Amino acid sequence: MSNKDMGVIAKSDNELKLYYHPDNRIAKQSIAVAEATKAEKVLINLAEVKLTETQWGEISRLLDKQPSELINTDHPYIQKTLSEQPVLDENQALKILVHDPQVLRHPIAMRGKKVIEVEGINDIMKLQEMDSKDAKLP
Repeated sequence: MSNKDMGVIAKSDNELKLYYHPDNRIAKQSIAVAEATKAEKVLINLAEVKLTETQWGEISRLLDKQPSELINTDHPYIQKTLSEQPVLDENQALKILVHDPQVLRHPIAMRGKKVIEVEGINDIMKLQEMDSKDAKLP
């Protein structure tokens, strides 16, 4: 399968984007929760779609984190290829995310300007509030 390069990240309030790697333990549950939302879903399988360093940089900025904070430093790949306590600068971290997205710590969900790391399956529900804000209570 060829890696497709994506352009700059577009943001839409009607669209729920989920960036995930299928090897991540909560990826399947995150996808199931995303599928249950009313929003249009864009599921981005990082094993098939290659994000650029610019896109990873944008995602980390939107999360208000350093790129290295998105990496699971306990991942066997990191432990084997770097060290047990790797210290990654921004450029190293971005290159690792581009070439080895399986080390992504958590799936990342985006809706409009809201971006979160999905540490638990209920985290995606935080982005759901946007569906109900206009609902009139009886």
